[in-house]
Amino acid sequence: MSHTIHHDSGVTVLELPYSSPPLTLNDRMHRMAEAKIVRELRTLAEDLALSVGLGQMKRPAVTLVWLVTTRHKRDEDNLVPTLKALCDGLVDAGLAEDDTPELMHKTMPIVAYAKGHHKAPGLFLTIWEQDGPTEAEIRAVEALGARLGVAA
Repeated sequence: MSHTIHHDSGVTVLELPYSSPPLTLNDRMHRMAEAKIVRELRTLAEDLALSVGLGQMKRPAVTLVWLVTTRHKRDEDNLVPTLKALCDGLVDAGLAEDDTPELMHKTMPIVAYAKGHHKAPGLFLTIWEQDGPTEAEIRAVEALGARLGVAA
């Protein structure tokens, strides 16, 4: 397990010690077993963020990337429980006050075919500063005649 900071792009990449997501929406496990994995993921994200010196950000953007070596069909949304636990750990590390949409931008996880890549299969958490809402967020909310950041 290691970490890489890409200073030119402003993106921090945290390498996670998993070849596949430890939690998925398809899992059917006892709640105590699931809670143990959630605790482990939170602690891992907190420790990694602190080890690379990530400080508080105004609105961090976070993406979970799974490099795979086969072309089997996979639903990106099945990785959301792993992403959620990792984001909670980033909050624990002080990266953001909370992981609500106003304070943290979580993108849909990405599954990328990377046969032959020296890190595949593997899971990675990418983090960067998101200055304001994304174009997709603005477009989706404006289509409904609403505005971002305005409580009902």
